[in-house]
Formats: sequence, C-alpha cells, structure tokens
Amino acid sequence: KPENIVFNANLQEFAQQVGYICNLETAGKIESEKAYHQVKELWEKLEISKQQLKIGKNMFGQDDGEEPPTSSG
Repeated sequence: KPENIVFNANLQEFAQQVGYICNLETAGKIESEKAYHQVKELWEKLEISKQQLKIGKNMFGQDDGEEPPTSSG
C-alpha cells in the first residue's frame, strides 16, 4: 500500500536521525539529556505520521496485536 511505503520511508529517516544523535552524544558533542529529548521528539513525529497514515489498522478496524474475529464453523 502507498501509505506503508511512506511510513517505511519515515521509519528509515527516524532510524538514521537517531543514529546521528547517538553518534553526537557518544562523541561528547551533545549532552545525554539533549539527545534524549531529540529522540523523543522524533519518536512523537513518527507516531503522528503513523496515526495520520492509519498504519496498524486492519480491515476489521483493530490495532495490530489484536486477533480478528474468528468464525466457529
């Protein structure tokens, strides 16, 4: 689905940016607290993107992790 492709791109960008932040923190270029807040902000943006794209909703209107209704028959 197109929305999955968009979310995948957003997820890859998130991972790349988190990598940069971790490298900066490890090298002592930014404080741990600042790195934490930057990653948290990126995570929140990723969650918003997920909600806007309706990722994780199946055809029964349930979130991932929930079992769809089964027929007993």
